[in-house]
Amino acid sequence: MCIAVTFKLKTKKVNIVKKAFRSPASVSKKELLDNSGNTDKRFRQLIYDLSVAGSLLEVARKNLAQKLGVTPPQYNILMVIAQYQGKNGLRFTEVADHLHVTVSHVTNEVKKLEKSKWLNVVTSPIDKRARLAKINGSAETKIASLGNEQRGINNHLFRNLTKSNFEKVSVVMADLVNDFIETIDIIKSENK
Repeated sequence: MCIAVTFKLKTKKVNIVKKAFRSPASVSKKELLDNSGNTDKRFRQLIYDLSVAGSLLEVARKNLAQKLGVTPPQYNILMVIAQYQGKNGLRFTEVADHLHVTVSHVTNEVKKLEKSKWLNVVTSPIDKRARLAKINGSAETKIASLGNEQRGINNHLFRNLTKSNFEKVSVVMADLVNDFIETIDIIKSENK
């Protein structure tokens, strides 16, 4: 899009054609540019879509957390423990690894959940230095009662994913999360 500007300068007519502003590309990696290689519109739309999808997923998870009477971070921790605890419980480091958060964050939230009678925390019988968190009986009942609603929300959120696309997205997202974490670590270290 061009804008023509005409003005008079000492009886002489001058035409100046000003090009519309074009934002610089936000990425230079060839694979992320549009087919022509001149724009990054599709990449930018991916960023917008990821941002919106993440925000909307958080809204859905916040709703489920509220139904249990816990915070969203506590909900995430409870779901990971419930899924992976086995019969002995789950190490705090394993919870942190699944959620890509620090062990100190998990430790703080687990203390609150233990105080609120959601979890039991015990010393690992295998490694006396490790602490294991396990969902207790009353919490199991509450989490199980949320199952139908959780399934309904997740089925609707991901209703358009085929099995093949689900498998691809799972792999891609795992890689992206690792790349994002590494990038943010670099940014943080540069800002110090």
